[in-house]
Amino acid sequence: MTLACNATRPLLSLLFASFYALGAIAQDDASNEVYQQAPTPSIVKSSGKRGESSDKGRPSSERDVLIVKSERPSQEKIVTIKQLQEEAIENHPSYKIAENAIEAERGVRTQAGLRPNPKIRYQGEEVGADGKAGKQGFTLEQEFGTNNRRRLLVQLSDRSLETLDWNKQIAVAKIRNDVRSLAYRVLIAQKKVDFHRQLVSISQTAEDKAKAAISAGSVEITQLHFIQLQNQTRQAKLMLTQELNAKEALEKKLAAMIGAPDEPIGEIADNPETLGDDEQLGENETLDAILERSPEIARKRANIQEKQAALALERSPQREIAVEGGASYDFADNTTLAQIGVGIPIRVNNRNEGNIQRATAEYFAAQRDLEKLQLKLRADFAEVYSVYKSARAEVQAYQQEILPDLEKFFSMSQQAYQQGQINFLEISSARAAYIGSYVNYLEALERLADSIVKIEGALLENSLE
Repeated sequence: MTLACNATRPLLSLLFASFYALGAIAQDDASNEVYQQAPTPSIVKSSGKRGESSDKGRPSSERDVLIVKSERPSQEKIVTIKQLQEEAIENHPSYKIAENAIEAERGVRTQAGLRPNPKIRYQGEEVGADGKAGKQGFTLEQEFGTNNRRRLLVQLSDRSLETLDWNKQIAVAKIRNDVRSLAYRVLIAQKKVDFHRQLVSISQTAEDKAKAAISAGSVEITQLHFIQLQNQTRQAKLMLTQELNAKEALEKKLAAMIGAPDEPIGEIADNPETLGDDEQLGENETLDAILERSPEIARKRANIQEKQAALALERSPQREIAVEGGASYDFADNTTLAQIGVGIPIRVNNRNEGNIQRATAEYFAAQRDLEKLQLKLRADFAEVYSVYKSARAEVQAYQQEILPDLEKFFSMSQQAYQQGQINFLEISSARAAYIGSYVNYLEALERLADSIVKIEGALLENSLE
């Protein structure tokens, strides 16, 4: 924000000098047409575009306007932010990672509900004694649970699935918020490009007229003035290049976010300049709504239930009964023998104390983690809401009062200048005031858009992290 504002300030003096030169030329060759042709700049609430706009085919009066609608190639597809969000969700790796994690846990749940496989064992005794085969046979062993341990394992996996599902919803919300925020930044960047393009047009016009006046022998414009205008035109073009590069970088970032880095995004049909039209959000009501519907809080609560299920599993005694039965044949006596056995673990040395201690600590830590998140959301909201409230007031003031009043003031100054009531320095000052205010308006609009996206998106962002 600060860099953009600081970078634009030199253009205010540029415009001042350019209009001064134009005024001097106008007095020399009666070319007041610059002010007669160029209507007063006004707010144009229009959606942005992807790619550069062109001045070709515009009438000269429109080229002299500082703030105009963006020209868009007719072949560009029109997309909405919602369409970009859906495309991003479909292609975004974070969403696919969340789905893969859910699928993996479903496999864990399936495995947790399966009974252990039986074991078959061959047994041979006294083989070769007295030259005979001895006793040979087979036994079958099966473990049986006595404490519903499989049920507890399935319950733990169910709790894990709930946590992972909230992870997926968080990923979706972050993707939507990131795409919406970037789309608004692209739209506002287009307005900045249009603005700086008009500054270049005006400064270039001043330079051309100064050159023509010098060639015609004007005494009002010196070679020194012309060199100064040339340098200011170059500065204006450099500023335009910076804004074009910044917009291009945002477009590439948005294209990467939606998973189509090599494809054009198209013309974004949404308009960020209407964001301040709705009734102001109440601070307490909005905070309560965020805390109530935050998927991050829901995930933390699901995690508490998961840790509780893990603790119940560790506390359950591991008493798996092993039952085995079989038959063998005694080749010495030519008799058939039956075998049966039961094995029960005795909890003497290992009662799972360490795992129970760990699971208990993790359960209480999960509760503290929820409390920490709630405090963090409150702190983050306080900062974001402050930006929202200030930016909304700024945007409304510029849209409803400051820019319209400056527009009227400049129109009156223009008439007074044409009637010889004020000098050119005064009318140039009026135009420079409008330029500075419009720059500040765009910066406030960007802050408002960013804060609204964060508030309406439960303060979720950074889907690629």
